Amino acid sequence: MRSSSIAAWLVTAGQLAACTSDPQAVPLKPPNTQLIVGEYERHPPAGQTAVRFRGDGSVRLAKTRALLDTEPPLATGTWKVDGARLTVTYETGTCSDTAASKTGVYTVVISKIGIHFTKVEDSCERRATMDGQTWWRIK
Repeated sequence: MRSSSIAAWLVTAGQLAACTSDPQAVPLKPPNTQLIVGEYERHPPAGQTAVRFRGDGSVRLAKTRALLDTEPPLATGTWKVDGARLTVTYETGTCSDTAASKTGVYTVVISKIGIHFTKVEDSCERRATMDGQTWWRIK
């Protein structure tokens, strides 16, 4: 009796082993320099600000996604990603008053659904409000 239950267990274990497939390679994540390109917005209660990162290295900030193409924007400037480190420099608008406030540096986690910001250094308090926030991809 005992040997028949062991035999049944071995048959079941063998069948389960036969059903498993070889591990599949996980596709590599595109580099952050490609992933960041697009439009993002933050959701209430954090705010409704929207940002567009273009492939040419330009950035545009607006009060809402509906205002991304209207004038004047909240800010315009440039961005650069090196690994997980994002440097944003605003040339006009918000945070462009002084040389010290123009640039903010953040560690970012970027995915197909959004971007999460962690402040490294930023003397502009208004831009630094994105520290710890996730902005959701619009497109």
